[in-house]
Amino acid sequence: MRLDPASARQVAAAEPGQSTWLSANAGSGKTRVLTDRVARLLLGGCRPERILCLTYTKAAAAEMQNRLFRRLGEWAMLDDARLTAALVRLGVVPSADGAALAQARRLFARAIETPGGLRIQTIHGFCAGLLRRFPLEAAVTPGFVEMDDRTADLLRAEIVELIAEGSEADALAGLAASFTGEHLTGLLRDITANTSRFKPAATRDDLLQALGVPRGATLAGLGRAAFGAGDADLCLAMADILANGSKKDAELAGSLRSAAGLIPNVQALRLLENALLYGEKAKEPFGAKIGAI
Repeated sequence: MRLDPASARQVAAAEPGQSTWLSANAGSGKTRVLTDRVARLLLGGCRPERILCLTYTKAAAAEMQNRLFRRLGEWAMLDDARLTAALVRLGVVPSADGAALAQARRLFARAIETPGGLRIQTIHGFCAGLLRRFPLEAAVTPGFVEMDDRTADLLRAEIVELIAEGSEADALAGLAASFTGEHLTGLLRDITANTSRFKPAATRDDLLQALGVPRGATLAGLGRAAFGAGDADLCLAMADILANGSKKDAELAGSLRSAAGLIPNVQALRLLENALLYGEKAKEPFGAKIGAI
């Protein structure tokens, strides 16, 4: 039997004795090639329970399993001539003693009787099976159940209702006011699918770094870093000058003397800030009070 070039390449890709990377357009026969490969493994004597096929979706896994069982069931019912032709199209040349034909006819019963059936499943299903076998090593609850999309949507909707009734209701109302979709289901899916991209809550060290303060800084250390050896004497000298001035100057002098007595304590910084800088509610917050001295 002569095969066309496309079929010949599919037969070559289904050869189980070699590793194959298959790339093709949708509907061009990738599932058929994988099904052929499994059938050839079974024909070669591989036990059904030792074969593992992984796909991305449950629909693809079900389709592949249906195709394989359909083919094995057909082989069990074909006469010698038609079964021989089917095996040749698969890339297998039956031996003259008919052993290959007998083997092909028994495959359907072997597949049906295999404990647990043929393992044609999704990647997620395979991983979940591994976790169930080794729950302690994986640090998961034994007997856990995967959450399907519908259950996940219901859970997210329930969480939104709790938010709407809680202290974060204003944030949810602000989101709803800016959202143009009919419902939040799609947005909530996107949020939960991309949580790894959200920045974690800032730590103390993160805040210190943003402010240009070394990690591990303390208030006591901040005071020592802010003041020099002669700063207390400088404050006292300015206080002496201001003491003979106006009432405001005299008040400032008192603040400077108090600060000088606290240096290098961080409390001195707070006194000097109030005395020499505008407050945060001023038009020039934390700007220097030029007329103070």
